[in-house]
Amino acid sequence: MGELQLKKSYLESLPTDELNALAEELGLDLPPDLNRVFVIQEILEASQQDDESDEDIEDVSTVKVEKAPFFYNKTYIEVLLRDPVWAFVFWEIKTSERESHEATPGFNGYQLRVVSLHPGKGAEDESFSIDVDVMDRAWYVCFPSSKGWFKVELRMKKSKESLLLAETPPFKIPESITNLHHSIDTNPIAPILLLSGLDELDITHSSDSQSFIHQQCDF
Repeated sequence: MGELQLKKSYLESLPTDELNALAEELGLDLPPDLNRVFVIQEILEASQQDDESDEDIEDVSTVKVEKAPFFYNKTYIEVLLRDPVWAFVFWEIKTSERESHEATPGFNGYQLRVVSLHPGKGAEDESFSIDVDVMDRAWYVCFPSSKGWFKVELRMKKSKESLLLAETPPFKIPESITNLHHSIDTNPIAPILLLSGLDELDITHSSDSQSFIHQQCDF
């Protein structure tokens, strides 16, 4: 009864048959011989609930949902692992810093540097660089190792040098499915993953870290 505010005095003035008709209109399932005092009480409660529901709907309709900004205007780089092979790398350079970098004499573009954090001599063998366009903001990167620790750096190229702009925290590449058979005795979830059939997937790692290890993302 949104437009008609029912009051107790008004309901008490109605004949019993009109009260019963009003209760039926409100969807109340009341006994036909119910005392009119209780009928009035039920009608008042039902009317109050309808008014509260209308207010709730109005409140929801006025809520403004703000879209997330496309640019945050700060310098950062992040990485999201998709699987043991591919990762999604995205970054941003603050506008004022970008203008300063690109106006620097000798500026030669930007670069992603994937740094292997493996201990030992072979660490540098699995580190590599990817030249990116000045307008790029994201790439898919394929890692040459099936497991281990890495970080990704965002760098500015200047002449023959490169300047570090931002870097991700160290992250670990999960174990490749192809290695599950060898770790089935030590890895508690290996038997479960093998039962899922994941070991039958054809996942190929590239030994050539400069050919098809990365893919540009446009968004």
